Amino acid sequence: MTIPELLTAMAILSFVMTGILVVFVGGLHATTNMDERFQAQQSARLALTGMRNDIRTACSASISAVSGQATGSLVTLVEPDASTACSSGTTQVTWCADSTSHVAPFALYRQAGSSCAYNNGTSRADSLRSNVVFTSPTCTAGAVLRPQVAVTLPVDANLRNTAGTYTLSDTITLRNATAAAQC
Repeated sequence: MTIPELLTAMAILSFVMTGILVVFVGGLHATTNMDERFQAQQSARLALTGMRNDIRTACSASISAVSGQATGSLVTLVEPDASTACSSGTTQVTWCADSTSHVAPFALYRQAGSSCAYNNGTSRADSLRSNVVFTSPTCTAGAVLRPQVAVTLPVDANLRNTAGTYTLSDTITLRNATAAAQC
């Protein structure tokens, strides 16, 4: 073999190896991205399960804006005491979405009391696109219903691409609350 033949063979081999390496790195990035999305979706599903438990057992709920922010919502729940009586010794639990910079990505927090912030709550889910996650659902005029809380969790681990947003939504009824006209 001559030097030109060796150089030609090495050039062809490096071209083929570069193509294989590009495909391998692309697959590695896709796998990492999918794993991050799965983890974000799973944490949101677990947070929604915990939130359902808190809201369903609550005696009352109030949805309000997060203080100091242009947007954002929080729900403050009044939980019954150990004897499941709503009229005596109640505690408050608050859920909200917040971040250190008050811009996406947000995390969903749960904490005792009537206020909620990123620096003193327990993070239950992350990678939320919006901090407006709680609303009061609309109802038919004159309907007598138990209070409800509508929850929407837009989850995406990759905020650069809006095509991958996974949205969890639920309307949860407060079973311990008394029925009252909402409309």
